[in-house]
Amino acid sequence: MPDTKSGREKKGKDKRHQLEHRLAKRELTADDEPPEPEVSEVDILADDVEDET
Repeated sequence: MPDTKSGREKKGKDKRHQLEHRLAKRELTADDEPPEPEVSEVDILADDVEDET
C-alpha cells in the first residue's frame, strides 16, 4: 500500500486520539490528593546537620 498524505493524516489523528484516551483514563484513575513525600536518607542527614548548628 502506498504512503499517501491522507493515510499519514489518519495515522496522526489515530495516535492523537489514543494519547487523549490514555491521558483521560489516567486522570480518571488518579488519586484526588498527591502522595505524601517520603522521608529519605538525604532529609534525615539534612536534619542532623541543622541540629549541629
